Amino acid sequence: MGATLSQLTQWLAERWRAERPAGRLALTPARLLRWAVLLLLLGPTALGLAGLVAPAFGLWPALGFEEVSAIAWQRWWALPGLADGLRLTLVSGIGGTLLAVLLTMGWLAAAAGTRFGERLERLLAPVLAMPHLALALGLLWLAAPSGVLMRLLLAPFEVLVPPQYPLPDAHGITLALGLALKEAPFLMLMAQTALSRLPVTAQLQAGQALGYNIPQLRWRILMPQVMRAIALPIGAVLAYSLAVVDVAQVLGPTRTPTLAVRLVELWRDSDPSSRLPASVGALLLALLVIVVMALGAAVGRYLLNRHRDWVLDNPAPRAAARPGRKGQRGRVIRVLLGTVTAVSLLAFAVIAVQSLARSWFFPSLLPARWGLESWQQALSGLGGAFSNSLWLAVLVATLAVMLSVAVFEREREVGRLRGFVVCLYLPLLLPQASFLFGFQVGWLSLGADPGWVGVVIGHLLFALPYAWLTLAGPWARFDVRLEQAARLLGRSRLEVLIGIRLRLMLRPLAISWAVAFAVSIAQYVPTVVLGGGRVPTLTTETLALATGADPRLTAVAACLQACLPLLIFLLARAVPAGRALAPIRG
Repeated sequence: MGATLSQLTQWLAERWRAERPAGRLALTPARLLRWAVLLLLLGPTALGLAGLVAPAFGLWPALGFEEVSAIAWQRWWALPGLADGLRLTLVSGIGGTLLAVLLTMGWLAAAAGTRFGERLERLLAPVLAMPHLALALGLLWLAAPSGVLMRLLLAPFEVLVPPQYPLPDAHGITLALGLALKEAPFLMLMAQTALSRLPVTAQLQAGQALGYNIPQLRWRILMPQVMRAIALPIGAVLAYSLAVVDVAQVLGPTRTPTLAVRLVELWRDSDPSSRLPASVGALLLALLVIVVMALGAAVGRYLLNRHRDWVLDNPAPRAAARPGRKGQRGRVIRVLLGTVTAVSLLAFAVIAVQSLARSWFFPSLLPARWGLESWQQALSGLGGAFSNSLWLAVLVATLAVMLSVAVFEREREVGRLRGFVVCLYLPLLLPQASFLFGFQVGWLSLGADPGWVGVVIGHLLFALPYAWLTLAGPWARFDVRLEQAARLLGRSRLEVLIGIRLRLMLRPLAISWAVAFAVSIAQYVPTVVLGGGRVPTLTTETLALATGADPRLTAVAACLQACLPLLIFLLARAVPAGRALAPIRG
């Protein structure tokens, strides 16, 4: 052990001396901001995981538990329904992620780079900007026994009584479908970013010269490269799906909740000692996510290796064999993608109609009476939550874009920062209900109070990676010759960054800002845990109204929550595009 520590210390010293200029330490603004980002990402995460250990082993002096004991574990294993909660967590988390990956693979095989794919991306933009909770409510009202889909199906038969079937179902399938519909657009965006960094045109031309057709080349050449490139985003989707709370409370079963929902219920219990078993559950949930992600990585690596062996064992082109089968398969995939997109957009429309309906009874396709009474009633009580969400999202999005630019500038100084990219993904690869519980314990132990500061840090932990991911593709494709010409004319690096790169990248910066804005609007667990109930937002109020008896008030809150990021995203798309980006290679 001593030899290992000595070797590690020697390696760190060598790296320090290698990065340190002769005679002095070059503390550039990019380097300082890089260390600030590392502290922001690793500090709360490390503090959160460490803050779970002591309560999990019965040590919490503030609550009167001053000795290490197994009381927290005993209370956790005594909770009813843990086996069912674990089953629901695995079915919904793994199933939703697998469906999202399959939809992304279908988009890569049949739509990426085509006119249909471009139209699909424009239609999926509102779904990408829509918060998870709003989409979940829209899907629930869409697929309910008296929902819009059932009204459309039964309209020709004049059925007056809706059929009865359990929704949400007791097996977690509804939750898995809802997660897949929301996460598939994100994975498609990440796949598009990966494609923009590949020499797609050159690879397709070389493959066509060897006798292969485009569908074969997409499957044999592009698919494995893209799937390797989006491995971390897939891991982030898996971690989120296994530990989601707000969507699980809407689309998940009510009698036996998932593990993440059970943890939040324990943490918010009126009895403070309930946080002891919640800490145990948070540790176990983190361990479950790590194990499932490791197994998923192993399965993905195995499948990619099998795919490589299959390509090497079947080198002969088959373009002439069964020419119509590939085209028919592509049409089926495009129909499926179009259906998924239409359902997602229809869910948003249902929210808007529900918020304006005064009376809407089965089997009518549209409300019999319209009115703004629900908006007037809801807005009188949602003013504070609306302003909190707006200013919180503006602050978090601005900080996320500024720190992302600092990361890219630091990357230009020292090359690709692989370890740093992993640190960016770290908050997304861990369940929120795990390290945020521990972060609150550590945050309170430092003498800080729950409130705005903790909520801003919590939102920034999740908005920063998405802002960086959205900006990565356009930043890599920037025409650096413009900067080189400006440097030759005597401009400083900061002047070149502000006056040329940032000025010509206003649209990518605006879109990245809009994505971070939407991520902040959608955060539920960081707001509830780190805010201590002192920072109500549209997300917390929407979920609180969802448990009430009036769906119209819930629809108004969900509509506000969905329209705010959508409006920001449309404004970002309207920003004039610069002429300094190289065209996408594909």
